[in-house]
Amino acid sequence: MLLPVLAIAAYALTLLWVAPTLVNLESATENKKPNITLVFGLGLLAILLHCAVLYNQLWLIEGQNFTVTNVISLMSFIMAVCVTLALLKWKTAWFPLLIVYAFAICSVAVASFVQGSFIRNIEENAGFIFHLGIALFSYALFFLALIYAFQLKWLDHKLKSKKMFFCSILPPLMSVERHFFTLTLAAQAMLTLTLFSGVVYLHNFFEPEHIHKAIFSFLAWIVYNVQILGQWKLRWRGKRVLIYSISGMMLLTIGYFGSRLIVH
Repeated sequence: MLLPVLAIAAYALTLLWVAPTLVNLESATENKKPNITLVFGLGLLAILLHCAVLYNQLWLIEGQNFTVTNVISLMSFIMAVCVTLALLKWKTAWFPLLIVYAFAICSVAVASFVQGSFIRNIEENAGFIFHLGIALFSYALFFLALIYAFQLKWLDHKLKSKKMFFCSILPPLMSVERHFFTLTLAAQAMLTLTLFSGVVYLHNFFEPEHIHKAIFSFLAWIVYNVQILGQWKLRWRGKRVLIYSISGMMLLTIGYFGSRLIVH
């Protein structure tokens, strides 16, 4: 249990270093801005410890243990990697980092202290490994995009209510919007590959016990296509974009986890 505790502690230490500045934005100055190098180093340490935890939890002698809690922990790991790397280039990543690291703490804790077993052997099934990997990355990026949608709505509300204040760490609205669109587009491309690889590599993709996954994932694909088109051509912003993001995420969650959550 030492590794999970260390991973949680590393994530928590990073949050404690960053959170005070982000919570008190009005009093934040350039000197109070979190040190990117230090935050990146702490985040990297947390990610490496999280990776070690996942290895011990997922890879067993019998095979790979894909319980719901382990899969959620794996997704939080992917999100943590993405948002930590984004810190080096994207000024917009500070707020998502708080949410992702908090989620990672919860997922590591639950996966480590709630025991379960759902063994699969995937080493010799390259098609399934590709399908699973793309699906996990797609979901993780859509989750990050949803966080950006909330951030975009908050900034848009501040501007419209004329309560916006200058702060060196507060990201420009256009940058948040651009990064949100980039994440959604990348996630949608991966979701398209997920659906395609499911048809090609999984012989039971359309069988009754799995058909709901295909249906809900395809419905999410349609919702995100409409959202992307609306942003690109109709300049959608604010509440409408947030509604589409939440709807797509709900459909995708039901598709990915619906039956497993009911069973558990």
